[in-house]
Amino acid sequence: MITIKVDKTVLEKIHNDFLNSIVEENIGYIIFVAKTNDYIITAYDNKKKNTFKITIQGQDPLRLALKYSDEPLNLPKKMKIIKESPYFIDVNPQIGSDEVGTGDFLGPVVVCSAYVDNETMKLIDEFKIADSKKLSDKQILNTIPFLLKKVHYEAKILTIEKYNNASSKGFNLNQIKAILHNFVLLKLHARVPYVNNVYMDQFVNETKYYEYLKGTSKIQKGIIFKEKGETYFPSVALASCIARYLFLKEIETINNKYDVSIPLGAGEKVNIFSKTFIRKFGIEEFNKIAKKSFANYKTVINEL
Repeated sequence: MITIKVDKTVLEKIHNDFLNSIVEENIGYIIFVAKTNDYIITAYDNKKKNTFKITIQGQDPLRLALKYSDEPLNLPKKMKIIKESPYFIDVNPQIGSDEVGTGDFLGPVVVCSAYVDNETMKLIDEFKIADSKKLSDKQILNTIPFLLKKVHYEAKILTIEKYNNASSKGFNLNQIKAILHNFVLLKLHARVPYVNNVYMDQFVNETKYYEYLKGTSKIQKGIIFKEKGETYFPSVALASCIARYLFLKEIETINNKYDVSIPLGAGEKVNIFSKTFIRKFGIEEFNKIAKKSFANYKTVINEL
């Protein structure tokens, strides 16, 4: 849970933004409670009526808190605000990598590395390529097919079958990601060996990353790890967009196969969809689209 303090204007904005999700109002000091698939937002009154406390619970509460306040309070000890960069700090020739699908209960994991040089930077500027999470899926689907013909990249789509197989053998998600990043970086670096700058959107610290790769015959060295790397380095931003595009195309294939519309993420709406899917197609088919290592899997099975 995260707490923010807001003035009356912001309080009214939050109230209006979640108007259709309000489940309780005016209970003691509670002004309102709004509940969505991903969040529970509670607004509290006070005697002075000049600032109001808002608590946010649910999926990624920090993201929502920062929409309404620059200074969230009561951050969990393990949670920290990761600073983004307002501009790319290096636009020289480089390779970067990022991944998509690791927060989604349904669908594959996609990891991509991308090469950026002066010509690629022109395309990145022209098409306003940024972190894929800041672009709509429509923008990704419309833009990336053209860019794929113009840029150098390597991608690996880890199917659900292979993901679940690796997970059953004791590989955790970060170890799987490390292996996939190493694979695409080595393949792309072999094509542009003269590039020295290699960047990665950091998901574990450098020491742990290389620990995960112990026993691997060949390892990409010299990587610069940076949280929110897609905001610092154009190669990581491009890689994130390509990975997102490939992920969305895989989801589209699954949707077409079963005539469904898969919700992304790992919230309650995903669980609801999963139970409906199992009742219609059976557990064996569900195992072809779901990551069994996610807590959602046990929840869904137990609630059937």
